[in-house]
Formats: sequence, structure tokens, C-alpha cells
Amino acid sequence: MSFPRIPPTTPADSITYLAPGEGPSVWALQGDKYTVKAGKATTGNAFTMLEGEIAPDNGPPMHIHKDEDEVFYLLDGELTVASGDEVIKATSGSFIFIPRGAKHKFRNDTSKTTKLLFMLVPAGFENFFLEIGQPVVPGLERPEEPVEYGELVMRRAEEFGMHIVDE
Repeated sequence: MSFPRIPPTTPADSITYLAPGEGPSVWALQGDKYTVKAGKATTGNAFTMLEGEIAPDNGPPMHIHKDEDEVFYLLDGELTVASGDEVIKATSGSFIFIPRGAKHKFRNDTSKTTKLLFMLVPAGFENFFLEIGQPVVPGLERPEEPVEYGELVMRRAEEFGMHIVDE
């Protein structure tokens, strides 16, 4: 007995491969670089995967994601992650899971760039970075953020279900 082969109907039915350095990359949030490795279109809405390069002395304020669970996996460097009263000093190889609705922030308190993978479940949050970021152009330095950039980030964050909260 043989079974008929069902052809792929969505991108999520097939393998997605990106070589190192591939994927749309943007500068965002005061000097960080985010590269989209997978998102809604390639995972059938299952998850978003971003490669992040967090600049020294940088990180977002305390916030929550209303709709997404978030995972960090540190590839290189250190990151301070705070959630409520808990503070974690994560190093290369560390794994951190943050459930949706959990108040958290992270910061690179070192003098070197920290590199990590972000996974957000379900997919869609990659569009936040693509919409607020400025495209990375190989060979060119990071452009200055426009004066109204902070307002854009706050507005788009709310629209994507990310809420800045008091510590």
C-alpha cells in the first residue's frame, strides 16, 4: 500500500534555511542590531526567531508582552535580566524563558556587544522590529535615529501588545 504525497501548501510545510548573516537586518532601539531568522511567513505563525546584537550599556525598559512567550539563548557575552525582584546575570550558553504577561527587562551592562537568539511564540513580533528599525546596509555605519523615533517605538510597541510598565 502506498500513500499519496501531499504537496506543501504553506511555507511552514517545507524547510527554511538561512546561512550565517542572512535574513533581514535592522538597527533598532538605540544601536541594537536585529536579524529576522524566522517569522510568521516561514513558520506558519508558530514562532519568531531573531538574532540580536545588544550594544554595550543598552536594553529596553521594564515591559510585558501581552501575546507572546519569550525565550533568550545567549550566544556570546553577558546580559542582566530582571523580572520582578529576580535578577539574573546570564552568560554565554544561558537559556531564559519569560512567559507572556511577565514583567521583565534586560540590559547589556558590559563594554562588549552581547549576541543572542530571541524566540517569541506565536509569530508576528518580528514585524515590530522591521517596522521600527532602519535597514542594515553592509559597509555603512548605523544611521542616527530620527528625533521622533521614541514616539514611533512607543506607539508601535502598544500596537504589538508590548506594554512599558513601572518597575
